[in-house]
Amino acid sequence: MKYCKELLAGILIGIGGITYLHTGDPLVSPFLFSVGLIAVVLTGSPLYTGRIGDFPLEKTGLARHIADYALMLLFNLLGAALTGLAASELFGFAGMSMEAKLAQSPLKALALGFGCGMMMYLAVSGYKKTGKLILLSLPVATFIFCGFDHCVADAFYFAAARTLPAWYYFPMVILGNTLGALFFKIVTSAQTN
Repeated sequence: MKYCKELLAGILIGIGGITYLHTGDPLVSPFLFSVGLIAVVLTGSPLYTGRIGDFPLEKTGLARHIADYALMLLFNLLGAALTGLAASELFGFAGMSMEAKLAQSPLKALALGFGCGMMMYLAVSGYKKTGKLILLSLPVATFIFCGFDHCVADAFYFAAARTLPAWYYFPMVILGNTLGALFFKIVTSAQTN
């Protein structure tokens, strides 16, 4: 299947979500969630939020790049949602509270997605530069402690809870994740040039 690794990335983020929900410790769980991103990086599975910061901004082939990233995102979301549905059946997550996310305005979803996008870019670029897995864990734990929104992880959580968000939630979080990662890359690239 052509998009197996993209699907796998979503599944792995979902496994991070299962680990987070099972641990239940507010200080330990955010670090254990990062097992999902660590597995994504070690398997080379394309995760939208980990790669969008490196989106090629030149005009040549732009339509193709947009299509590739859109399909990556679609299969990431599908893998995470399927894992959420399975987790709901296996572990009884259906009905867990999603009140905080359900109450978000479009602007809040965008802002919380933006913060997560910055942390995801920091995590992946830090790992690429150093090869140190701890640099995947710390930014992930930070975005969880801060309450930032990760579109793929949220696909898992909403599916596991058997709850649907407002129509604008995912578009705003995806936009926030995208802009946060691109902003972080542009700002840090400008400082080094």
